[in-house]
Amino acid sequence: MAPPDDARSVVTANQTTSRPGQSGYHSPFQPVANSLNRVTETPFFFAREDARLFGILHLPAGTAKPLAFVMSHPFGEEKLWSHRVFVSCARALAAHGHAVLRFDYFGAGDSSGLSADASLESHREDLRAAIGALEQRAPAIEQIGLIGLRMGATFAALLAESNVSPRLAGAPLVLWDPILDGDAYFQELLRSNLSTQLAVYGKVVDNREVLTARIRAGGSVNVDGYEIGKGLLDSCGVSTLLTTDAKRHAGPALIVQIAATEAQKERAELKALAASYGQGTLARAAEQPFWREIKPFYPRASQLQELTLRWLDEVTGAPAVAPLETAASGG
Repeated sequence: MAPPDDARSVVTANQTTSRPGQSGYHSPFQPVANSLNRVTETPFFFAREDARLFGILHLPAGTAKPLAFVMSHPFGEEKLWSHRVFVSCARALAAHGHAVLRFDYFGAGDSSGLSADASLESHREDLRAAIGALEQRAPAIEQIGLIGLRMGATFAALLAESNVSPRLAGAPLVLWDPILDGDAYFQELLRSNLSTQLAVYGKVVDNREVLTARIRAGGSVNVDGYEIGKGLLDSCGVSTLLTTDAKRHAGPALIVQIAATEAQKERAELKALAASYGQGTLARAAEQPFWREIKPFYPRASQLQELTLRWLDEVTGAPAVAPLETAASGG
């Protein structure tokens, strides 16, 4: 019989994986403290209506700060490639004193469901359920901030506009390279399907117009192993997915443009997005597009992570700290 969900745990790469009875053995069904990173990591499942969502709670070794975070991952293959960066950042935040929840959206990772059945509303409800799960497991926290990447940043920004929890109201919102134009984003994804057709058939059998029509008619299209269905395309595949109109979110907001070099031109739409928040800040981080398949292994996005941590220190009034190189390790 499987152990109860809240008893599951993770063994990180910094811990031994010896057999029962041997020195250094840790049961895989008990929360394990990562002494090198000064955090405890506990996997568990939580419910959203009839969906079963998977999450990992990162807690600091001592008393957690009043501010906690939920991290919102990007869609499809971008989630896979950015996974180590998310893990590294969650550990750095926990080592910094914050409780952090990473989780898999419906149809992604270890959560139940199919990506073809996902939609903007399902992602919104998943994120709302994740906030509720964090509130239950860390009841002493006073605020919950959101950190998202790409489409995950867009989902976070949209949820922050609704009054889903009083703990979100004035909390920090961190948007890493958010998607504003959903139509352009999904057209880019469908272009990947065309590349697959070329590799398999030696030619493009169905162009993007045909693929889009198939989805709109109720079918689905596979992009790098992930099915895009009608619900997701209809709700998110619009040019005005995330607008630059004045925002209701009252807390500080950090919008980060991620570029391979600092010489890359400032993106006007991200500048306008930052200006749409009462306490908005636009920053740039020189990082490779780690959410794609690139040659260098990306265990962490050092500049992006340090930029985010230092901004959080500034807006929360926390004392600045030295770079968390050990805590930031991907393990």
